[in-house]
Amino acid sequence: MGRTGADPAQGVTATGLWDGLLGPLLGRTKLKKPDMDRIFALATAEPSLAAAELGPGPAAAVCLRPVEGGAFAEVDAELERLVQLAANSEDFHSQARVERDELGYTWIVFRDARLEEQVSLAHLVASSLQEKGYGEQLLAALFRMTRTQQEDADGCYLVYNYKRGAFYPFIPRGERTRDNAAEFRTASALGEMLPMEADITRWFPLWDAPL
Repeated sequence: MGRTGADPAQGVTATGLWDGLLGPLLGRTKLKKPDMDRIFALATAEPSLAAAELGPGPAAAVCLRPVEGGAFAEVDAELERLVQLAANSEDFHSQARVERDELGYTWIVFRDARLEEQVSLAHLVASSLQEKGYGEQLLAALFRMTRTQQEDADGCYLVYNYKRGAFYPFIPRGERTRDNAAEFRTASALGEMLPMEADITRWFPLWDAPL
């Protein structure tokens, strides 16, 4: 993942997303609890996706900030349990895996063509971690989309910010640049169906996601 930057168009990573959510340092402000349920709006938004020239992509992921100390092994075990549940459950048909990037952020990646199942798995992971006391580790769920009118080698994503309970588009182009015009058009087209993040300074990019 790339370096953190203040401009959301210029290089904020998962680190930047967490820093943006943290607010004043050293615990002077209490963090909002993750908003789990608004993510389900995406599962019923296919008509709006079509209007925005988007379709469900092949993969999604949940991103967690690093866990330090003795809690690391506990979170690792819980993530492995969730991955095995997704792999073996009759209710899910996804391939799931856990990855870590070079900055120590954890990604739980699901490969499944059905958007509804991607959303359900993201909710399962987030809810289970919150129940275990690791809700503050949750950063975002990332959904890779397909663009119906063009090829997107660099990807096209919808990001769900758990602390804000809102979505925003992330459309990278080339080396650490973004297609801001396409992001604004996408947000406008999806605004009636999805809870969209109104503050564009919080549209933090997640570079180099393993999707």
